[in-house]
Amino acid sequence: MPFDCTLQLADDTVIVSPEGDVDIHTSAAVREVLREVVASRTGGRIVVDLSDVTFLDSSGIGVFVAAKRAADARGLELRLRNPGPVVRMVLEVTRLLGELVEQAPERVAPYSRSAA
Repeated sequence: MPFDCTLQLADDTVIVSPEGDVDIHTSAAVREVLREVVASRTGGRIVVDLSDVTFLDSSGIGVFVAAKRAADARGLELRLRNPGPVVRMVLEVTRLLGELVEQAPERVAPYSRSAA
């Protein structure tokens, strides 16, 4: 499957959005994109939006772990966002979900008061 990736800048955050499978065939391209983004930043956040990633294998996991370590070393925050069910399962099984994926803010139930 061909690799495609888009980059967006929103305030101090770079959003990297790969599409398709992140596997042995595409991990080198994902690694290069993330390496360039990390090297070009002097502050802020990097968010990898996984909403269009359909599959993740061990080579892809290695890319994300290495990118997080490189970002940490430069004082940057790198987090994954919006993993689909298959990708989420892989991250859960490898116990990396909490380490790599940004947590959605908890929703507070609206206040309701029943009439007495």
